[in-house]
Amino acid sequence: MRFDVVGIAKYTRQVRIYEIKSSRGDFLCDTKWERYLPYCTHFSFVAPAGAIFRWELAREVGLIEYGAPAFERMRRARRFGMTIVREDCLRATRPSRRLRDRVADAEWISLLETIALSGRAGTSDPAYLEGAGI
Repeated sequence: MRFDVVGIAKYTRQVRIYEIKSSRGDFLCDTKWERYLPYCTHFSFVAPAGAIFRWELAREVGLIEYGAPAFERMRRARRFGMTIVREDCLRATRPSRRLRDRVADAEWISLLETIALSGRAGTSDPAYLEGAGI
């Protein structure tokens, strides 16, 4: 399994998975995201504003949009040297709801093994080693 973004709380076994979509077509042709649900306690899509409609998702699945009308204000403000407001970058259209209290043992072990083994491959790009690629 290759998650786009995953956040893990090791003591509480809470896992948040974020699936990033670049367009509506990307969302419509993707069927693998439903297989991720057993591995997380919270699941959300991150997509351009208007690419995914809330009614297309189950109530528990969250939706975070970027490039909303506030994004255009942000671009104009940056051009004139103004400060970019944090709220203008991302907008949680619908927060994700808890799917379960904690991830089951088999899925938890699978997640930990995946993370441990993927670290061995390493990356040669220094930007990612410093955390700038996140």
